[in-house]
Amino acid sequence: MEKCIVIGAGNAGRPVAKLLNHIGVFVTLYDKKKYEEFTPRRQKLLDVLVDEGINLDLGLDEPDIDGYDAIYLAPTIPESAPIRMEAQKQAKTIITRKMISQIIDDILDMDKIGITGSFGKTTTTTMVTKIFEAAGYNVYQCSSMKQNLVSEALVNDIINGEYKGADIAILELPHGTLGLIGEIKLKMGLITNLIPEHLSEFGGSMQRYVDRKSIIMETSDTLIANCQCGDILTNKREDTIYYNMINSFSEDVDLDNYAPSFTGRVEQNKYIISYNDTETEINLKTVANYNYENLTAAIACSLTYGLSIDDVKRGIESFESVGGRMEYLGKFNGIDAYYDASYGQSIRQALESIKDENIIIVFGSVDSTTTRDKAESGKIVGDYADMVIATGYVEITDSLDMNRAFELLDAIDNDEVIKMAVCDVDEAAQLAIKHAKEGDIIVHLGAGASNSYQQVKDKYLKGLTEGSKLYADK
Repeated sequence: MEKCIVIGAGNAGRPVAKLLNHIGVFVTLYDKKKYEEFTPRRQKLLDVLVDEGINLDLGLDEPDIDGYDAIYLAPTIPESAPIRMEAQKQAKTIITRKMISQIIDDILDMDKIGITGSFGKTTTTTMVTKIFEAAGYNVYQCSSMKQNLVSEALVNDIINGEYKGADIAILELPHGTLGLIGEIKLKMGLITNLIPEHLSEFGGSMQRYVDRKSIIMETSDTLIANCQCGDILTNKREDTIYYNMINSFSEDVDLDNYAPSFTGRVEQNKYIISYNDTETEINLKTVANYNYENLTAAIACSLTYGLSIDDVKRGIESFESVGGRMEYLGKFNGIDAYYDASYGQSIRQALESIKDENIIIVFGSVDSTTTRDKAESGKIVGDYADMVIATGYVEITDSLDMNRAFELLDAIDNDEVIKMAVCDVDEAAQLAIKHAKEGDIIVHLGAGASNSYQQVKDKYLKGLTEGSKLYADK
């Protein structure tokens, strides 16, 4: 393969173009959209491609594929699209997920641990990394903390040589990344949980979503999964190693058919892990209950790989909250502020340990590039909050729709909750400081703390800081 045209300048096309260019292929990236039709954020990403030597062919109704011996077609291009038929007619080499995965495998020539699931991927990836580092490994890690699109972050790391010198790779594998490089060979695969999420990207089908996550089952030498996944996974692996975290938020799981080899529980604010007829207490500094489930997953992964429980303890001792996961930002006029990305069912585990406090929620939008159920988040947050200030702006899509905020607030059943709607997070944070009393807790919730981590955090901190000055003498 010497020359390749990549069709589609979206989340699949960009990393493929960068990867092929990195290995010496002449690459042209085509998209029907004109440069100015992309958002400013996407324009910056396209500018990087040009700087790396990739040719952009934008704004044309049809691509000219003559002169290329290979073609990559983004997954969003229908099977019946004329471009697919033309590529077959011209006998072009079709770049597949298997081929992209093989390129990654050849470059990351080391054991790889892949972590997927609906929630907890990033934190579990970080915990596993800390444990392996404590055991003396040189770890290459890639997660959404580097960039929301993990596949692009991974390719950027490859280009920059970030993986060199590592003897193990620990990779967060969201559904989009699995769709692109899901056939990489994993020493170990881990599924944290499976709940309805991102379904708008799968035509509303939970089955299609689960099928995407299940890709990891076929490429992993060893598979570890939450017992909660057992009945949901259509395909089964009899050798799956299951784990379970005992808590009041998980649905009933079939522990007979999916017997856990590792069981975590919390008793009197102490975390205990049970495995191989052994019980061990592990100290975890956290205010979010979901971190106990993440820890159970990380322990199952690490011990199954062959590390010791002492490695686990040393690694977790150095673990601090992952950015955007009940991240403590400090006191503002005597008010504790946290930054969290939770929405939907994960709200309960984020707030349960502080439920007896007076809580003011700054709720950034639940939506991102995925449209989500705002009413579900509203119903749940109403069980915990004394005040909810919801926003309508979505950073990752640069769009404002106040109906997002209204839909969430209208779903709050608790009449005692004070409800407000504003455009943006900085304004909401200022209002939170205005209405808070010393000893209250302010928590940001919403997907922006994950997919636009720094941008939303900066706004949130700006609002908290300015609010502290404005209302210092209230």
